[in-house]
Amino acid sequence: MMVLWEQPVIVGHSISNADGVIQAIDEPVATLLQRHRDQLVGISYISITHPDDLALNLAKVGALKTNGQSTRIRKRYIGGKGDVIKMEVQVSRLAGCDGGLLIGTLSTIDDDQDLDYGPRRLWRRAREFLDIMHARDEILGAELFADHAWTILLLTYVAEAEGRIASTEMVSDHLSLSRATIERWLRVLQSKTLIEPVRAGIDALQLTQTGIDKVERLLDQRLAIPVA
Repeated sequence: MMVLWEQPVIVGHSISNADGVIQAIDEPVATLLQRHRDQLVGISYISITHPDDLALNLAKVGALKTNGQSTRIRKRYIGGKGDVIKMEVQVSRLAGCDGGLLIGTLSTIDDDQDLDYGPRRLWRRAREFLDIMHARDEILGAELFADHAWTILLLTYVAEAEGRIASTEMVSDHLSLSRATIERWLRVLQSKTLIEPVRAGIDALQLTQTGIDKVERLLDQRLAIPVA
């Protein structure tokens, strides 16, 4: 069962450049963040994001396609008075000069809604699945199991969440499978629009937005997902 959230209340909007440096922000948002607009314009959203939420925040923004689907991020900011402020941001990447713009619609989150159900929880659960699967393979033998597609998705998701780059070589080492076998699985995942096509000469794996959404939907299930 998916976690269901109350409808958030929109506070305002922000515009940042492709690197996340704020170019404009609505006064109500600045007030909620315990700052004036002129204190926010010219700084990166990274500098006011809670450090525990930063890795997944960067991964989701990094996965955005220009003029493509937006992404929803539930996160914490560090207010100007040092308070932790929970918000939801709907972010889109639009075409423009110097790499384009990031457009954010910021909404409040009810304090009764624990942010641990958000990005940090999903990242932690993905790591737990990988740890369980590794222990399972060590104790029972990897030859008994063949959940390679799920493992590839988890490895790529965790790498993106932690600001690392997943690669075919890394996945091959983790699964103790040949590169050719991993590449066959990647083609299958690409056909399902879960993994972006790998660019020639660049060994870097990235989930599509559909891939991120579906992996997070599975990670957010309250019932345990079988790993055997």
